[in-house]
Amino acid sequence: MEKNRSHVLGLVVWGCAAFFYGFQFILRVSPSVISHDLMRDLHLDACLLGALSSFYYIGYSAMQIPSGIILDRLGPRRPLTVACLLCAGGAFLFSYAESLTLLSVARTFMGIGSAFAFLSCVKLASLYFPPRILSILVGFTMTVGTLGATAGGAPLGMLVDASGWRMANTVLGFVSLVIAVAAFLVIRENAQHTTNEEERAGETLVQSLILIAKNPQTWIYGLYGFAMYVPLSGFADLWGTPFVMEAYKMDRTAAAGTMSLFYVGLSVGAPTWSYYATRVQSYRMAMMYSALASVLCLTLVLYVHVPIYALYGLMMLAGFAVGGQFIAFAGVTALNPLYRTGTASGMHNMLCMISGIAMQPLLGYFLDLCQKADPTCMGVIGCYTKEHYLKSLAIIPLTLIFALVITVFMKDTFPKEDTKKASS
Repeated sequence: MEKNRSHVLGLVVWGCAAFFYGFQFILRVSPSVISHDLMRDLHLDACLLGALSSFYYIGYSAMQIPSGIILDRLGPRRPLTVACLLCAGGAFLFSYAESLTLLSVARTFMGIGSAFAFLSCVKLASLYFPPRILSILVGFTMTVGTLGATAGGAPLGMLVDASGWRMANTVLGFVSLVIAVAAFLVIRENAQHTTNEEERAGETLVQSLILIAKNPQTWIYGLYGFAMYVPLSGFADLWGTPFVMEAYKMDRTAAAGTMSLFYVGLSVGAPTWSYYATRVQSYRMAMMYSALASVLCLTLVLYVHVPIYALYGLMMLAGFAVGGQFIAFAGVTALNPLYRTGTASGMHNMLCMISGIAMQPLLGYFLDLCQKADPTCMGVIGCYTKEHYLKSLAIIPLTLIFALVITVFMKDTFPKEDTKKASS
C-alpha cells in the first residue's frame, strides 16, 4: 500500500515536471512558426534566423551539465521553479525586444530555463520508480513533450495570425509563470535523494565528471543522441515548416499543422520504442532499429513528393521512427549510480543539444549559398526554392546513417537482472 502511494505521488510530481517539458517545446519550436515574420520585421536572412533560433540551444546546451549537477545536489523542486521563471523572463523579453542582440539574449534565457525540464523528469523518475521502467517513463516524458510541440505548430500559428508574434510570446510568458507556481507547490523532495547524498560519500563534483567522461560509452551514446536529434533540431524545430510551405505550397498554419504530425508520431513512438526495448531487454537493439527507420522515413519525407494525405502519414511515421532516440537517456543512466543520474543525463543531453547549435545556422548557411548561386533569387530576402531546401537538408539523412553505424559500438546497459527479479 505504501509502495502504491509512493508511485502515485511520483506520478504527480513527475507529471508536473513533464508538463513544463511540454511547454518548453512550444518555446523551442516557435521560431519555425514565426520565421517569415521575423525575417520580414527584422530583415534577417536564413543564416541569421538560424543563428537567432540557435541561441536557445546555446543556453540549453551550456546548462546541461550544471543543471544535472544542481538537480543531483539540490533536488528538483527549487531549480525547476527558477527555470520556469527564466523561461517567463525570456518570453517577455522576446516580446518587446527590438534589436537582434536582445532577441538572442531572450532565446538564451529560454534555453537556460528549459535545460532543467527533461532532466528534472529523468531525475524524478529515477528517484520514485525502479530502473526497469525508467525507459518507459522517459518515453512518456517525450510524449508529453511532443504534445507541447504540437501546440507549438498550428495552434501557435493561429495565435500569431490573430495577435502577432510579439503578443503570442507575451502569452507564453504568463503560462510559464503559472507553471512556476505549480512546480513550487506540487513538487516535494524524495527521501531517496537524502540516501543518495549519503551514498555519494566523498566523491567530489570533479571526480563525478571525470568518471562519467572516462567511460567511452558516455561518448558513444552521446554521438548517437547528437545524430538522432538532427531531425528535431534542424528540421522539425526550424526548417521543416518553411520547407513544407515551399515544397507543397501551403500557408503557414497548414504547414505548421503538418509538422505537428511529426511530433504526434514522436509522442507515440517514444513510449513504443521504450516498451519494445523492455520487451526484448535491449536498449541497443531498439536504438538501432529506430535509426534505420529514421533514415528511411526522413529520406521519403524530403525527396519523394507525395499527395498531401500521404505527406501527413509520412510525417507521423518519421516522428515515430525518431522516437527511439530517447532510450539513450535510460542507457546512459544505467551506466552510472543513482546519485550521478542527473549529471550523466545532463552530459548526454548537452551532446544532443549541440546539434541544435550546429545544425540550425549550418542549414541556414547552406540555404543562403543555394540562394546566392540562383540568379532568380539574388537580392531577394527569403527567396528559397524547393531545390534549395532539398540540397541543404541532405545533411539530415547523412547524420542518421552515422547514428545507425554508431550503434555497432554500443554496450547494451539494459538492467536485465532487475527485470528478472521484478517478474519472479
